[in-house]
Amino acid sequence: MANTSVTIELPKTTFQQLQFVARKQHRSVPDVLKDILLKELPGLASLPYDVQSELAAFPDLSDDVLWLLARSALSKAQQEYLSGLNREAQRRPLSAEEKARQQALIDAYDRVLARRAQAAALLKTRGYDLSNPAVLQ
Repeated sequence: MANTSVTIELPKTTFQQLQFVARKQHRSVPDVLKDILLKELPGLASLPYDVQSELAAFPDLSDDVLWLLARSALSKAQQEYLSGLNREAQRRPLSAEEKARQQALIDAYDRVLARRAQAAALLKTRGYDLSNPAVLQ
């Protein structure tokens, strides 16, 4: 994914704090600021653009929809098929078609995990208690 430059205006005291941290870490202010932003947006930078866009829209969703997303999963058939492909891959090399199906299911699984994580994080910020993992099943 290509990088994009952004110019922002900051309060003088905020910029001075960034300068202090940058000097202390022997880094540039833009590098420090970039790290701070990427930590505040966990995982989004490493996701495909369409997934980033989808997850960025989650704050506008209702609590009910977020609960559905937080509890979503691959279908039982998809889970079983992926499990079967993974077992087969342990026994023999998969064909190109099998590898493609396996990768498509892994990608779908990764997307489900990203959706679940984002939905759960938002529900937590909205005051829901997610300390019991059973509430997400």
